Amino acid sequence: MSDTSNQSGPGLGRERVAQALGIAPDRARWRLIKSAAAREVFLLEGTDCDPLVVKYDDDVSQVRFGELLSCYRSLERVMGLDGAFRMVPLVWADAENRVLALKYVPGLTAYARLEAAEIDFDSRADVLRHCGAWLRQLHQSASDTPQPFDGEGMLKRVRRVAKTIRSGSQEVAYPKKFLGICAFMHHVKRGAQGRPCRHGARHGDFHSRNVVFGRDGPLYALDLTPRDTGPVAFDVARFMTRLGYSFGLARTQTRGLAGLPAADWVALSAGYGHPCQDDPVVRFLLCHQLFNDWLQMPVEKEHRSASQQRRIERIVSMFEVLRQQLQT
Repeated sequence: MSDTSNQSGPGLGRERVAQALGIAPDRARWRLIKSAAAREVFLLEGTDCDPLVVKYDDDVSQVRFGELLSCYRSLERVMGLDGAFRMVPLVWADAENRVLALKYVPGLTAYARLEAAEIDFDSRADVLRHCGAWLRQLHQSASDTPQPFDGEGMLKRVRRVAKTIRSGSQEVAYPKKFLGICAFMHHVKRGAQGRPCRHGARHGDFHSRNVVFGRDGPLYALDLTPRDTGPVAFDVARFMTRLGYSFGLARTQTRGLAGLPAADWVALSAGYGHPCQDDPVVRFLLCHQLFNDWLQMPVEKEHRSASQQRRIERIVSMFEVLRQQLQT
């Protein structure tokens, strides 16, 4: 999708943004990269400046946008500006109008490299080791003293949701199987409760499409989701569930936790410096992520897109394998 005009779209004052960035409006070239509902993403180029990615989101409150900026700046400080692992640099932001500009980082996403690895044009293990190493650097900012993990608050919500499903006041895809994951989470929580758990800053939406192998060398991440400090293992669980949704479960390879290739867990853990697949807290948070993602799926099959149908099928498959693995 392309739009190289200088005309303002609905809600985004392009002239004002260009001027704020020190670009003469008549020399600014805007190319629409993505448009979804009230969110737009542009590549902005000027004749005498480096290209920028401009994001505008009219569907988020100013308060939430402010939280995003605060978290982004916090993660920039943690990751540093000149190391091998960084956030994509935030260049400018307008919280009132919910606009931000990021440095344009040329390079391949981890997702693109993993796709290439599917046809042996890249190394899947290399990609996952680097992603694990990025998370390792972020999570080094966590408290040095692990806290006992407490999953009771999450489990209370699971019980409430299960009750509304049984009563018929809430619907969900594959309700009998969904109630199965609700029951299973009690078992997984018993294994995780009280186990050592590090708390600290989290990316919040770390997955392969949000990781860029920059042509200039560093590995960058972007598009975080604001989260309070909490169990850093959440980022690992989110990354691995999304890996399964995108690429499916192990077919010919040895299956690891939740049916993902065992080699994937080994590679991520090698970069992260911790055997993630053996960590009871990771196991519980992985299951909890499946639970949350299941709830987001349209109830009726005819209302699901092809990608949503593929995701719900993989959620169910990952849960069923996880149950087999952890109940034995």
